[in-house]
Amino acid sequence: NHKLQDPLLNTFDASTLLAIEPTTLKQSRHTGELFNRPTPKFLKMGRTVRYRLSTLQNYVAQFPELTNTSEGNEPAS
Repeated sequence: NHKLQDPLLNTFDASTLLAIEPTTLKQSRHTGELFNRPTPKFLKMGRTVRYRLSTLQNYVAQFPELTNTSEGNEPAS
């Protein structure tokens, strides 16, 4: 039932939330990859595509927050 309260975003709004171009998000649906990770899951309702807000929030959450650019270059331990 909580899914009904989870807003559905169109491609433009989803891409804005992800800070990318709508065409990049659209292309990721075909390639299955975005930022070298599996693309966010989406709903296909006829010709309409929608993304759950919670799905996009979880997608963004998988990326680490860094305090400087050298942090991303350290080998994983």
